[in-house]
Amino acid sequence: MIADTNVAGLSLIVAGAVLVIGFIAVFSLRHRAKGTRAEIPVTMRPGPSDQALETTQLLRLQGWGVVLVTFFVLWFPLQWLLEPGQNLKQEEALKTESIARGEKAVHPFTEENQLGVGCTRCHGNELKGGVINTLDENGNPTYAYPPDLTTICSNTAHPKIFSVDDIYQVLQEGRGAMPSWSIRYAGALDDQQINDLVLYLVEMSSQNVPFEENVCINKEASDAAIQANIDAGSPINPRDP
Repeated sequence: MIADTNVAGLSLIVAGAVLVIGFIAVFSLRHRAKGTRAEIPVTMRPGPSDQALETTQLLRLQGWGVVLVTFFVLWFPLQWLLEPGQNLKQEEALKTESIARGEKAVHPFTEENQLGVGCTRCHGNELKGGVINTLDENGNPTYAYPPDLTTICSNTAHPKIFSVDDIYQVLQEGRGAMPSWSIRYAGALDDQQINDLVLYLVEMSSQNVPFEENVCINKEASDAAIQANIDAGSPINPRDP
């Protein structure tokens, strides 16, 4: 990132060259200086005196020990306090990137949009529902009406959606005229692509569905929808007819 501009890149090259020349010069001078005097092996050199060991050197080592212990005593709690916030920021950044990929995925694949899956081909250009040709159970031509995805988190508009898990299940396994999209069920999308689509649909739907009715992000609304369906004696599995 330092070399994003020509000036910064040139400065980086010059600084590198100066460092290399400096290392060569230091090595050469040191090698020349070694040749002018007898070299005594490190193991044969006299060690520090008792006075140095008991005073100056000992105090220096103890001082560095205190400094390092103080550093770690302060650093570990600080990292422990900062880590949750950092993790949250990273999670939010990953979610934002995933939603952006999901927004591209709902549109058809093109040279400019290589993340495209093409949800708009069946659910309409604005994902508000569409009409497609399909076959009925007897193989006769008929029509199917893909639902409005802009309100996918509303159990009122989508009686078979009770939580975000149901959206994952429908996308992965398919339902009715909609085929399965997950590679786990002979589809074309991996888990990350499915996750991108779901996060985008939930984010888009949450702008149109009140929080009190949003079964994707409001557990109370989800529980209430499930209980109401149980009381009505209706199936709650999105794969059921």
